[in-house]
Amino acid sequence: MKVIVKSILFAFVAILTLGKGLAQDKEVKKLSDDERMAWWRDAKFGMFIHWGVYSIPGGERNGEICGGGAEWIMDKLDYTIEEYEKLPPVFDPVKFDADEWVAMAKDAGMKYIVITSKHHDGFGLWDSKVSDYDIMDSSPFKRDVIKELSDACKKQDIVFCFYHSIVDWHHPQAQGNLFPNYNAGQKDQTVVNPEFPEYFKNYLKPQVKELLTNYGDIGVVWFDGDWIADYTTEMGKEMYDFIREIQPNTIINNRVDKGRMGMEGMDREGNFAGDFGTPEQEIPATGIDSDWESCMTMNGSWGYKPSDKNWKSSKKLIQNLVDIVSKGGNFLLNIGPDGLGQFPPESVERLKEIGDWTDVNGEAIYGSSASPYDRPEWGRYTIKDDILYAHVFDWPKDGQLVINRDIQLQRASLLADGTKLKAGLTDKGLTIQLPKTAPDAAVSVIKMTLLTKDDWANFGKYRADNEQLQAPSKKEDRVVFMGNSITEGWGKHHAEFFTENPSYINRGISGQTTTQMLLRFRPDVIDLKPKAVVILAGTNDIAGNRGPISNDMIAKNIFSMAELAKANGIKVVLASALPANSYSWSPSIAPADQIIELNKRIKAYADKNKIVYLDYYTPMVDGEKGLKSEYGRDSVHPNLEGYKVMEPLVKEAIKKALK
Repeated sequence: MKVIVKSILFAFVAILTLGKGLAQDKEVKKLSDDERMAWWRDAKFGMFIHWGVYSIPGGERNGEICGGGAEWIMDKLDYTIEEYEKLPPVFDPVKFDADEWVAMAKDAGMKYIVITSKHHDGFGLWDSKVSDYDIMDSSPFKRDVIKELSDACKKQDIVFCFYHSIVDWHHPQAQGNLFPNYNAGQKDQTVVNPEFPEYFKNYLKPQVKELLTNYGDIGVVWFDGDWIADYTTEMGKEMYDFIREIQPNTIINNRVDKGRMGMEGMDREGNFAGDFGTPEQEIPATGIDSDWESCMTMNGSWGYKPSDKNWKSSKKLIQNLVDIVSKGGNFLLNIGPDGLGQFPPESVERLKEIGDWTDVNGEAIYGSSASPYDRPEWGRYTIKDDILYAHVFDWPKDGQLVINRDIQLQRASLLADGTKLKAGLTDKGLTIQLPKTAPDAAVSVIKMTLLTKDDWANFGKYRADNEQLQAPSKKEDRVVFMGNSITEGWGKHHAEFFTENPSYINRGISGQTTTQMLLRFRPDVIDLKPKAVVILAGTNDIAGNRGPISNDMIAKNIFSMAELAKANGIKVVLASALPANSYSWSPSIAPADQIIELNKRIKAYADKNKIVYLDYYTPMVDGEKGLKSEYGRDSVHPNLEGYKVMEPLVKEAIKKALK
């Protein structure tokens, strides 16, 4: 089922929609900026629709193809106003179906739609009373597209938004008086129409008001065309306040303001530039500090242009979505319907494939945010509460996904099917073991539950197992193995040792220090009511996994665990730390002598308190105070042969402790 951010979208509708009257007649609760932006920040993915009479020629005139977007054909191929006015009478998009358009957006995982109410050519897609240059008065279609689309959005729980151009190549008080021989791309930044203020006051604002009062609640007003010399920051502020007065909770993009710094910048004058930035056809390398949305085409044109075959693949579009969201932005993906009102088949195909991906992986997109971790080479991260999502673009051939060392990982699984994944420290760093084949050819997602401030000791790792574990029988000699990755890895690399000895319970957690083990000693040892516990700890403390700590404090943590066990009638086996002369994840630390000194402390305590001391160190050390290569997967962790050395030793120690 599609993941829907229903709670926030419904809240948006509930707060704004208090009746069927016009927007200005409603008693509307004004939201704070964060409340107003909340639904949009969670939505992440929207559909942009560029559609108008320019969709009829599709970027071609008398065999000539216009450069750039087909929606600029009036300017690019030198139409006069009179010539361009011949297009509306033949604009009869009989295939237009608002419900179908919205359904395709929804099935793709999009949460809002932005439709061009009026593009630069000045032709409107709604029933305007300010002008007759619209679809109801100048076209044989005689249907209000904005109304039909806004109604369809409401029925399907999609937030309706509209685009509106400040530019108007048709209106004589805007840029219309400059046609023909007018190059909008070059002249409109310097040429000023002295009548533009009248256009702004008597045409632009009244049309915006119509859109805000006749079509219900508007999620976003998406302006464009602010680059023209006629338009000023003062006009932008006036327009912003004007919209706020009519619909206080509508979001407004930064192009309402003349002052923005390019497509992506937020302001140039007076820190005023709407509610979010709008990078166009690009993804900022590191995101933008404020709210932002990247708008992009599927091919190279915003408007319908059948000659443009440069379609981005579905894989690329999905990766763009992930990349944008991972940097804190929204993705507004464009569709250019044809003159009959149909989405191009290439667009339909891509929408379906994107929808197939969001059906499975939407959890990692909607409501997520940029993570605090450095961007990995293999893909991107998103985060939501205590869940970190690894979006893998490049599936590792060796099946080892190396993640950031400072991630406090509790558990990991494939988002696609919930398959649990093993993780631990290797010579490469903190690594998740992946299946050979990626679940998705575009982006596969790993769901990682993180340790929280309330679960720094990772109580949650074995919580379910502990709850399912029955109390030991009177005859059962239950033994808990408490430790770190060496103990946890034992259950992975030689699982038979535990399956053949079902009274042995493995409670090792990779990367843990003695402080963390001490915190979880009650739920993971005492509450399991074992007859004995084997404690193997200390090497991660020496490695500085949770910061600097002295051997004295390490030893005291180990001794505290032993004393807790004894106080609860549990026999104790204190194991030596295994030899190691280097740590791949902490290369600046030389641990060999510190391990020797710690083991002396452990043995002295064990002897003094008549506790069994288990010496793993002596039979496994090489001539350089490190782990013998034949016994190790790396400089710290035993391989199968290493565990086979340890197993008879620990069995003998347990036997001795239980006497």
